[in-house]
Amino acid sequence: MTDYTEEQIYNAKKEVVRAQVERFHEFYSDYFNREETLLMVQYFFEKIYNLDGRKEWIHLAIDSFDKVKNIMKESTRENVEQLMELNQLTDMLDEIMANLILGKGWKGEALTRVQYDEYYSEIGHSKERAHQLQHVLTNLQQFYELAHRPINAVIIKPVKVMSKMLGIHPLFETIEDGYYACMPVRREIFDAFYEEVKTKEWAYLFDRFPNIREEQ
Repeated sequence: MTDYTEEQIYNAKKEVVRAQVERFHEFYSDYFNREETLLMVQYFFEKIYNLDGRKEWIHLAIDSFDKVKNIMKESTRENVEQLMELNQLTDMLDEIMANLILGKGWKGEALTRVQYDEYYSEIGHSKERAHQLQHVLTNLQQFYELAHRPINAVIIKPVKVMSKMLGIHPLFETIEDGYYACMPVRREIFDAFYEEVKTKEWAYLFDRFPNIREEQ
């Protein structure tokens, strides 16, 4: 197995993320073109998948979460736990695909949709992909509910101050961004969006990994 430099792996992962985000734009273009849902889809399909700062965020989350989880509301704690698991799983899968494309001689060119889909299947890890999707769907629901509980509008500012005092503001900021991204979206729009994501993403996985259908 070839050992690649950290820079080579980072650049390959960045291309994997770009290709994935491009697929999201293709699948959910209607929501990217609506003012009401733009921030929400940018958050879930761009910010969460963004490679820049991902490693640092994961390390911060792991190092600091145990110190503060007992003073968090249960719903907020669950949001953070889900995001931590999703980020770690996504980073692992992206790195596996990055190594694959480097092994195929990737030199910085943009992956086509056909190539991305082919490599997505080739690396395998169907169970991990299904688990990743379950996290995505759970995050969608949890963040929407978090943004639409009236009490959270009252407590978010003091919690923000506390997070800065404890040195975990980047961790809280990720939750805060999701909170504000979901806030403008009406329930009926969110429910339709959630069902569309659930339907399309499971269909994509079934197409890439037919065996998953038998395991569900």
